[in-house]
Amino acid sequence: MGAWAAKLWRRLLVLLIGGVIAVPYIAVIIWAVSAWNEVSDRSLAFSMLAFSAVVFVLLCIPAFLAVIRALERTLAEQLLELSIPIPPRRPTWSDRLRGALFYFGHAFAGALLLITVVVVLPSVLLMVADPQQASELSNGLLGIAGSPAGATAGSPAGNADPSAGTGAESVVVLSAGLVQILAPVILLLLTATIIAEGYFLPHYAQILLGPSAADRAELAGAERVRRFRRTVLAREVHDSIGHALTVTMMQAAVAKRALHQDQILAEAAVDEIARTSREAVAELDHVLALLRAEADGAVSDESTAGDADALGVADAIDGADALDGAESEAVEGGELAGDGDSGSAGPPRRAMLDITRLAEEARAIGHPTRLTVSGDATGLPPTVVHELHRIVREAVTNSLRHATTPGLDVAVDIGADCVQVVTRNAGAATGPVLGSSEKGRAEGKAAADAKAAGDAKGIAGAKGAAASARQSRGLVGIGERAALFGGSADWGIENGQWILQVRLPYSEGQMP
Repeated sequence: MGAWAAKLWRRLLVLLIGGVIAVPYIAVIIWAVSAWNEVSDRSLAFSMLAFSAVVFVLLCIPAFLAVIRALERTLAEQLLELSIPIPPRRPTWSDRLRGALFYFGHAFAGALLLITVVVVLPSVLLMVADPQQASELSNGLLGIAGSPAGATAGSPAGNADPSAGTGAESVVVLSAGLVQILAPVILLLLTATIIAEGYFLPHYAQILLGPSAADRAELAGAERVRRFRRTVLAREVHDSIGHALTVTMMQAAVAKRALHQDQILAEAAVDEIARTSREAVAELDHVLALLRAEADGAVSDESTAGDADALGVADAIDGADALDGAESEAVEGGELAGDGDSGSAGPPRRAMLDITRLAEEARAIGHPTRLTVSGDATGLPPTVVHELHRIVREAVTNSLRHATTPGLDVAVDIGADCVQVVTRNAGAATGPVLGSSEKGRAEGKAAADAKAAGDAKGIAGAKGAAASARQSRGLVGIGERAALFGGSADWGIENGQWILQVRLPYSEGQMP
């Protein structure tokens, strides 16, 4: 009840402010009407009327100023509890016109409230309380039609001057009783109109003070770009940190077992933990720097798109026209900045040697991994190599976590215009049958939703497959990376083994 009363008071306060705005306009109108009725010299009356019109027009000019639109927007946000986006450009004449429409509508609604409270309400109460006032009004302002000759508009009915001769009989159009009935009805209608104005005022504020349809589309596109970039960063954290933690955990287990039996092996495991941790810290530091820069508003659209380029990712939303520019910027340029140290400008530069190192890491912790690369890798664009590294790293991480039997085969086939990656876990697995990327993404998301909802039946018995939310996120990320290049990513069970197939089309010297 208290919240409703506060909301009602704020709406009433907005209308009262509109009434204050309308006071100069009402004063000019009253002055012009009074001058027209009281000045007998018509030329002078016309001059005063023209002067009133000029003053009225001058009073209307501020309604078209951008500062008035900004003040009205602030008023709406503070008292109507609205969030009105600001267009990312200077106000146009269309914006000024819409702002002026809201300004005049606001002033009209306030004037209606002001006139109702100050004029109509006291008059209605007086007429209801004193029937004689209603009688005088009906016989005077509202009721005379066809008065006798010589009768004045203010004379009571039938009191015509006898010397004026005979004329038409006076007729009372509205009786005193009818005036007493109509006055409260008019008051109720005005009250209903004011309530409707207060109710629809926030809607009009959003339409007239907010961005235009084109601006809303632009803002929506910018918001989609912002959400996409955050998704990109989340994916990078998932891929890099998830892999680093998995390798570190297993290397730590190796070091613990070899500590008293093979100190050389233990030292090698610790060194690998340090190296993996440094790379993870470098990538995490880069991601956090991007988040801080975005929060501070210090990164422009172009520089942020360049950072996305350094991460080697882009939007996988099909047909997203609002993201076309961001996508093209995110996939052009190719090379990655940074040298891998903490605080560097970008994540570590990746090469085919890093993909080979992934297989060596897995073998070092007791997970037999065979990497086969066929074709010439020298002509691959750097960003393609970067994506290959992340795809293979995710496949190795999933195999380390979920494979029922240690072992992974990774085959990279480099063609003239396409790279194909096929990974196969050594042990038997259960899960969805190998299918299209869309089917795999749908199954991964369904598994994630099942786990989030606590549906144990929906996720049980799917070890080694995309049944857990954690693994599904990585597989969905692989699918998105493949979609960037116009390729595909399929995963599932084939002949009892877990298979991941990725196809990345490319053209030499040109990004897809």
